[in-house]
Amino acid sequence: MKKILFYVAAAGWALGLIVHLLSAAGIDVEDKIPFVRLLHVGIFVVWIPAILELNKNKLRKASPNTISMARMSLSDFYKSLFGHCPKWLIVIAIGGFVYAFINFILFITTRQGMVNMEGGQYILHDFGQGTRTISEPEYHLYKAGELRGFSGHWIAFYGVAAAVLFPYGKTDSGE
Repeated sequence: MKKILFYVAAAGWALGLIVHLLSAAGIDVEDKIPFVRLLHVGIFVVWIPAILELNKNKLRKASPNTISMARMSLSDFYKSLFGHCPKWLIVIAIGGFVYAFINFILFITTRQGMVNMEGGQYILHDFGQGTRTISEPEYHLYKAGELRGFSGHWIAFYGVAAAVLFPYGKTDSGE
């Protein structure tokens, strides 16, 4: 089952990356594939098993004074997450998480408002400036930017889940 969940996480990461790249290019993926946000749900499909896998970690159990992962040393925490992973997967997981943080900051600081369709018109609700009608291309550009913000998180969470669920080598030793 762990192997299947790893492949689900890897597929989620790849799909998240594709959606992210297309969205960053200004393409409104959700316009063409309305169910793309189901990738949100997929995160829970792989994260719950990933957390359960971390709870089975022998390194965590070996230290009786460590009640939670929050009290582990950084080195032990790193080993419990990535001790069994190939380096390329560690780069994907850590790089994706760092990128998601940067992407989130950019998303928050550059976002001008929220868009929706009301009465057959495309409306931009500017933050602090009211509302205004926008063109269809502007609407899709805003929607692409919104999806870029979400898909950056998909890259991070699916990448880390794939690393935790990696089914080969020392699967539960954390050494």
